[in-house]
Amino acid sequence: MTRKPVPQRILTPLVAIALALTVSLAVVLVVAGILGKMGDATGQSVLDSVALGLGVFWLVDIVCLVLALGVNSLVDQAGPPDDPPE
Repeated sequence: MTRKPVPQRILTPLVAIALALTVSLAVVLVVAGILGKMGDATGQSVLDSVALGLGVFWLVDIVCLVLALGVNSLVDQAGPPDDPPE
C-alpha cells in the first residue's frame, strides 16, 4: 500500500471548511440582500464586504482541495486497476 502525499488529516478540514464557508457565504449574502431591501445601505455594504472576503477564502480552499485531491490521484496505488481488462 502506497502512502498518499496529502494525508487525510489535511483533506478532512479542507472539505469541512468548504462546506462551512458555502453555508456561511449563502447566509451572509441573503442577510445583505434583506438589509438592502429594508433600506439599510450601510449594513448591506458591510455584509457585501464580508461576503467578498468569505468568497475569496472559499475559492482558495476549493483550489487547495482540488489540487490536493489531484496530487493524491496521481499516486500509483499497489492495488488492482480500476477497470480490469475484459
